[in-house]
Formats: sequence, C-alpha cells, structure tokens
Amino acid sequence: MEDVIKRIVEAEKEAETRIEKAEHEAKEIIRKAKEEAKKIEEETIKKAEEESQNLIEKARLEGETEAKKILEEGEKEISALRERAESNFETAIQEAIELVRGA
Repeated sequence: MEDVIKRIVEAEKEAETRIEKAEHEAKEIIRKAKEEAKKIEEETIKKAEEESQNLIEKARLEGETEAKKILEEGEKEISALRERAESNFETAIQEAIELVRGA
C-alpha cells in the first residue's frame, strides 16, 4: 500500500511539474505572439508612412509640373499681349500723328 501511495504522490508531483511547464510554455507562446504582433504592427505603420511619403512626393512633383505648365502658358499670354500692345501702340502713334496733321 505504501508503494501505491508513493506512486500516487510521485504522479501528482509529476503532474504538477507538467502543469507548471505547460503554463510556462503557454506564457512564452503568448509573449512571442505579442512580440510578433508588435513587430507586424510596426512594419505595417512603416510601410504606410513610406507609401504616404511616396504619394506626397508624387503629388508634389505633379503639382510642380502643372505649375510650370501654367507659368509657361502665362508667359506666352503675356508675351502675346505685349506684342499686341506694342503693335497697337505703333498704330495709335500713327493715328495720333495723322490726327495732329489734320489728315
């Protein structure tokens, strides 16, 4: 009988040891899962930030290109207006001279 009790006690101790080991392993699995989740979250945030920076840079470059086109068009219009003004100025002077001469 004593031998049976010893076996029961040993089995209980072994069961406790296994339970403690399983609890420790479960905690370690949870810890590793949390670390991995944190790592994935950080990588996702980093990728999102990089993508947003790329989109911002692309939009900036597109804006600069559009601004250059608008500026060039504006300069062309100014040049055309200047040419017309100079042409009209010459005509206006000629007409003023003719008016003064009484022609």
